[in-house]
Order: sequence, then structure tokens, then C-alpha cells
Amino acid sequence: MNEEVMQLKTDLHRLTVELIGNCKYCSLISSNVEYKTPIYCTKFTGPIHPTCVNVTTCLSCQEYKGS
Repeated sequence: MNEEVMQLKTDLHRLTVELIGNCKYCSLISSNVEYKTPIYCTKFTGPIHPTCVNVTTCLSCQEYKGS
């Protein structure tokens, strides 16, 4: 069961990277699948101090669609 959960988390991470990886506000996506806020976003704070956000927050912004 644990291996299945880890595989699902890994697959979700890979899909997230593919979906939002080209967003102009996404400066980094953590490779740690256990991290709750893996996406470093610069939309509201600028490139010097990116904000760590979760996948739901990132996808709700929808800026990745215009990249």
C-alpha cells in the first residue's frame, strides 16, 4: 500500500510539473513529493522573494494557461 501511495504522489508530481512548468510566475517546483507547498510562485511577491504555494493555489490562478 505504501508503495502505491508513493507511486501516485510521484505521478501527480510529474503531471503537475508538465502542466505548470512553463508558467512565467513559477520559479521552481520542489522535487520532494511530500512537501505541502512545492511550488515557488513570483506572481504576488516578485522574483526576489517567491511565495511557496500548494498545487491547488497554483492551478486556481490559471496563469499557466497563458504561458
